[in-house]
This record gives sequence, C-alpha cells and structure tokens, in this order.
Amino acid sequence: MKRIVSTSIIVLSVTILIFTASCGINDDAPERTAATEQQEINQAITNLLTKGYDVDTTELGVFYIMNKPGTGSYPQKSDTCYLIYTGFFLNGVIFDASAYYYKDSIWKFNYLDVSLIPGFNDGIALLNKGAEADIIIPSSLAYGPGGYAEIPPYTPLVFSLKMRDLRPKQ
Repeated sequence: MKRIVSTSIIVLSVTILIFTASCGINDDAPERTAATEQQEINQAITNLLTKGYDVDTTELGVFYIMNKPGTGSYPQKSDTCYLIYTGFFLNGVIFDASAYYYKDSIWKFNYLDVSLIPGFNDGIALLNKGAEADIIIPSSLAYGPGGYAEIPPYTPLVFSLKMRDLRPKQ
C-alpha cells in the first residue's frame, strides 16, 4: 500500500510539474523593447521609401503617407468625422477595423470628444473630406511599454484611414 501511495504521489507531482511548465510563459517569443521597436520602424520606413512612397512625419512623431488629398477644412474639436479605418501591425496582421463594428464600415464620431490614443488623433488631424492616408504610430503615442489586450509592449501601430465626410460642429 505504501508503494502505491508513493508511486501515486510521484506520478501526481510529475503531472503537475509538466502541466505547470506547459502553461508557463512562452520563452520562444523574444522580449519586445524600445530598441527592437525602433529597428522595426526604421526598417518599415526604409522599405516604404525604397518602394517610392513619400513618407512624412508630424510634429508629434507619427509617420504618414498621404495617398489621396481631400478638400476643405481639417478636423477641429467636436467636428463630426465619418472615418473608415483598418488597424494592423507592421507584419500585416489586422487587429481592428471599423468594418468590424459598422455595416457601412464608417465610424461616425466627434473629433477630440472621444478618448483615443494620441497618435490616432494626430493622424486624423491630417485628413480633410475625401482624404486617405496610411499612418505608423510609434508605441510612445499608442500603448507604450505596457501594451494593451492583444497589442504587445513596444508595438508600433499602422492605420489605413479614409475620411469619407467631415462636418463642422453645429
């Protein structure tokens, strides 16, 4: 009987050890740092420039490519924006899109009246009615060293933006 109990305890201990190890942190994933993020951004910008894109930077530090100019004024606080957006990582994986939430893909909101990451607000400020742009937001203007939900720490975000309409505050 003692042998059965002893064997059972050993088997149980090994099972718990294996289970615990398999549920641990994935050591295969490299730790993200500000330096690795900067390398990724530099490589992405270099790739874009090599392909002939005109990449500019806002004063805040958001990189952007203006794909289609719009007309009229730019958004001011409380103006109503009608925006189509897709958010993805530098590797092309989509993490968010207005099409997920709105049948016509258009997100209607009042500029600067909703809480958004600073880089996204900065990118929207570039768009007047009909404008289309792609922006790269460094993590310092997004979710930084802590990340958020499925967004890892020190992860730059890319957004494709289309301002379908822009109406002044009434």
